[in-house]
Amino acid sequence: MLIRRYFRIRSLQFLYAQHLSKINFKKVEKNMLQNIEELHELYIFLLYLILKIRDKAIKNINEISTKKKINSIQKIAYNSIIKMLSNNKYLLKYKYLKYYEKKLWIKQDESILFLLIKEMQKSQIFKNSIQKFNSSFEEEKNFIIKYYKNSIIPNKKLIDYIEDRYIINGSENLYIAHMIVCKTLQSIKLSTPKNFKLYNIYKNNENKKFIIDLYRNTIYHKDEFNKLIEYISKNWTINRIATLDLIILQMAICEFLYFPNIPPKATINEYIEITKIFCMEKSKIFINGILDKVFKLLYKQNKIFKIEKKLI
Repeated sequence: MLIRRYFRIRSLQFLYAQHLSKINFKKVEKNMLQNIEELHELYIFLLYLILKIRDKAIKNINEISTKKKINSIQKIAYNSIIKMLSNNKYLLKYKYLKYYEKKLWIKQDESILFLLIKEMQKSQIFKNSIQKFNSSFEEEKNFIIKYYKNSIIPNKKLIDYIEDRYIINGSENLYIAHMIVCKTLQSIKLSTPKNFKLYNIYKNNENKKFIIDLYRNTIYHKDEFNKLIEYISKNWTINRIATLDLIILQMAICEFLYFPNIPPKATINEYIEITKIFCMEKSKIFINGILDKVFKLLYKQNKIFKIEKKLI
């Protein structure tokens, strides 16, 4: 659900950009796919950040004199979940790929790592956890997830650092990358194989095919969709509908007609949620009403064949 909504939003943004710029749609599509590749790069970068924080913590143990401080650093240095990540061949392979040489952490980044460890030690999450040093696997996992959500994600210096190193189009990529990291950490169990597969954003090209088909079919068939929208809206000509509202309607109708595995209700719900993010308050009611009528008409005309039980 998270990734598909992200892909819908990305498609909407690039369809809107193409509409305004009138640039060849294939060039815009190329930029869109590059943007999604950036999401994967950020995901790998953030996983390596966790490993680098652990490496820094292990190094610091030898430099700390008091037992209390050593015990505190061990919460990161010997965390079972991070240890599993550090031995994962699917993650480790990236440091040997030439393209990722400048994408991952370098020696000059250590000041950021030191800052993140210091802020962890000051956090209430850490103070609560240190009272119980001998933790279970689940407690170690909960600790690292809480630490990540409360100390890493909102850290302003880290955000600035990442924005300096990556071309981030808005905050969506970074937000989604953080959420995927959290899902990865949450999925790790004591029984998880050593070399578990990382989160696949393209999901064996299924998601990549989804966004390309959605983008292209919305452009290819927009005149057809516009006639349908104009017929349903009656008192509203296409020129009177706000551009973003219109593109959202076109995309939803595209899913009705060209994505038989996505239930119509799921399509409508997803685009209403997207409308809440990008459009005026009144747009939600307008778009919901149009989509409901369009679906009923197409269903009556036997133009929609849906597999209702299949999840989005």
